[in-house]
Parts: sequence; structure tokens; C-alpha cells
Amino acid sequence: MHSRCIQPARRPVDADLAAPPSKSWTHRALVAAAIADGVTRIEGPLEAADTRCTRRGLEALGIAVTDDPAAWSVRGLDGVIEGGAHVECEASGTSARFLTALAALGRSGSHVDGSPRLRQRPMEELLGALESLGASVEATGGALPVRVGGGDIRGGAVAISGARSSQFASALLLIGPALPQGLELTVAAPRASYGYALLTVRVLERFGAVIRRPWEGAFQIARQRLVPAVLRAEGDHSSAAYGFLAAAVTGGRVRVRGLDAASLQPDARFHRDLAAVGCSVAVDETGIEVRGTTTLAAFDWDLEDAPDLAPTAAVLALFCRGESRLRGLGNLRLKESDRLEAVSAGLAGLGASVRAEEGALIVRPPSQARGAFIDVADDHRIAMAFAIAGLRLPGITLSDSEVTAKSYPGFWEDFERLAGPRTGS
Repeated sequence: MHSRCIQPARRPVDADLAAPPSKSWTHRALVAAAIADGVTRIEGPLEAADTRCTRRGLEALGIAVTDDPAAWSVRGLDGVIEGGAHVECEASGTSARFLTALAALGRSGSHVDGSPRLRQRPMEELLGALESLGASVEATGGALPVRVGGGDIRGGAVAISGARSSQFASALLLIGPALPQGLELTVAAPRASYGYALLTVRVLERFGAVIRRPWEGAFQIARQRLVPAVLRAEGDHSSAAYGFLAAAVTGGRVRVRGLDAASLQPDARFHRDLAAVGCSVAVDETGIEVRGTTTLAAFDWDLEDAPDLAPTAAVLALFCRGESRLRGLGNLRLKESDRLEAVSAGLAGLGASVRAEEGALIVRPPSQARGAFIDVADDHRIAMAFAIAGLRLPGITLSDSEVTAKSYPGFWEDFERLAGPRTGS
């Protein structure tokens, strides 16, 4: 681990950034391409620790992925998966869920595993659904490690709970076109992070998939051939949120190019949230610009559908006038870290008053802020959110700066653009 002391910005930030490619989009495009019949070219994919896990998993399962200039080419086999592989997902929850479903199609069983923390994260809903669709699944305690595939997966109707993660639904949707009997999936309410399931549908449709949605929470997919495509990755709204946060808390300006304001990525809401607390926001066909203010209003946001924004919103609350409330956080304890605990500890260390209630966090900014050593808990989003706090508050040290490579390899380069020159006055 490499700790990092954050130096405050000398003036309000003023920066133009390019949005990194979307992590959530890249994962989905890779798996959909593996199901397609032929070669798909994914231009400008996110090359980060998590997405490389999914790529290596495809290769282990017999799907060829090659590097072209600024692109990955995936040779799909129309849902034919050899299997018989060891699939290492490291710390990537998305990789674990998506690759487990893909491996369930395998002619031979595959072993899927990950880091100690990933072994603690839930998989029960997905494993149970795969078994009900006819897959061979061997697991203990509803979590990794798991042996899956080598059975007679057929497809058909299945219902799952949406309360803990949308990734279970997305994993099933991604293999739906390859199932002999198709897939009739019902996702029961409450549906956490549901926008990501809708993003999965949109990605599949780029491959020609026909998906019926007869009612909210229901998806019908017949067995069908996915058509290989040439795709360009969307800009990542989750990563862009840190730049927008910097503009908000320093009273500065940040423009992020390459963002689609109409994206189905759940974190695409953040620029609208910032407008509601007093920031100025401009949107055009090339990107989004946020200008901060010295009088940020306290807020009450339900983040059930965008839980990855919770650390970012919590840091924003440090600089708002009055008490802010973040709701819909019941699943934060199931992320890369216990995010509810990590965020609460970080805020308290900086002098904020923090109170956790059922699925909610209530934050009152400190009367006198202070620096602190922030334990980022091996979590990329904790590190990036509190790094931005350090642009405003002196004395913040992060326990580990390298975890940002999980989703945003260029974070520290962009951070230096936000921080501005370190010499002069």
C-alpha cells in the first residue's frame, strides 16, 4: 500500500477533463460480445483492474480477446462456452457475478474464485437462479468459491430478489439470448441499483437483442443470435462525479468531455443533484460543466438506485450548510468494503457529526474541520471521494492511493489537473 498526503488546492479548481470509459458499460459489452456470433470490436474500453478481470475470465473460458489499436476485439461463439477453467475475479464483484453466469453455459465445469473480501460478498440469488434454470452449481454458503457449468442449463422462467444487487439480474440477462429455452426473468421489488439492469438491456440491444418488458421488473428474452458489432464505450459518470465534486466544494469549474447526459448509468444523475444544491450546470452534446458555489445547500437524497455515489455525496455533505441526509444505503455494507462504516469513520475523523440510521446516513458538517488519516479500506471509491475533500481541507492522508486503479487508472493524473500548480501564490 502507498499512503498519500493530499495538498489543498491553492485556488478554486478550473479544469477540463476527458471522461474515462465506463466500467459498467465495458463489463457488459465484453460479456455480450462473448455471447455474440462473430467478432465484436469494442473501441476505447476501460483498461482497469476490474475490467481486465472480466477480459481474462472470458479468455479462460475459451473466448478469444485481442488488442487492436485503442480497442479490444472479442470473438464470440454464439453462446458456446468450453468451460473447464479457473476464473480468478480478484476483487471485482461485477466480474464474479457476470463470469459465474457465463461459466454456467460451459460444457465443462469451471471454478470461479476471488479475493477474501469478494468471498464475503453475496451470490446466493444468482446461484439459486442458475440452478433453477438447470445449471450445475456447487458452492458453500452462497458465495465464492463456486464450481459452475458442465450441466444441462435450459433456461425458462425464474424470479429473483432485487434487494441486494442488480448485478444478479444483469448476469442472467446477459446469458439470456444463449439459453435454449430463453429467459423469463422477474426481479422482485425493492430493486437496488436497478438502472444498471436497464443499462444491461441497452447494451444487449446494441447487439440486436430483442428484449420484451411486459411490466416493471419483468424481462422476456427468446433464444436468439446476437450480431457482432463495432461499439465505442460510453464516458463514465461515476468517475466524472469526482471532478464535479471538486468544482462544487472549491467553488470552481470543471468540464468533463465525453459524457452523455441521457445515459442510463445511474450515476448520470449527479450533475442534476449538484444543480439542486446550488451549483451551475451546463450540458451540451460534447459533455457537462459544473460550476461550484460558496453556499451549498444541505440535501436529502435517496441513493438506492445509485449507491456508488454515496461516498461522493457524503463528502459533499461536509461542505453544505446544515444537516444532509443520504438514504437508501442498506447495501453499502456489501460493497468492496463496508462502505457505510468506512464513510462514517472518515467523516467523523474530519470533525463531522455522523449518525447512521436504518439505511441512512445523517451528516452535519464540522464547526471546525480538521485533517485526518483516512483508512480507505481497500476501496477505490472511498479513496477518490476523500482525496477530493483534501482539495479543500488541509491535513488529509489516505492510507492507500493505488486502489483507484480498480476503476479509474488515470485518477491521480486528473487529480493533479484539478489541484493546479503547486508553486507560486
